[in-house]
Amino acid sequence: MHYRLGNVPAWQWDIKKKEKAIYEVTITCPDCDGAGSYAPTSDLSCSIEHECSVCDGTGEKTFKEVTELYENTQELLKDYPTALNVRLVA
Repeated sequence: MHYRLGNVPAWQWDIKKKEKAIYEVTITCPDCDGAGSYAPTSDLSCSIEHECSVCDGTGEKTFKEVTELYENTQELLKDYPTALNVRLVA
């Protein structure tokens, strides 16, 4: 069976998918507030500090955002105004 697709842009017929660029965003770790460790209780006199498992004790968390969601870096920074670092990775 053959389907008539009409006028299909050439870019849709490209079999090779280009690797999309992404943003790497680094923020202060929300679990330990950037301290790198935390105490399970509020009473620090009898509490042992533990390394934060989210940031592995660095105090920073890095994640990826797709570039298609943002027109430019300034648009991304509206969502992450406290970002420590933003890097465009191809």
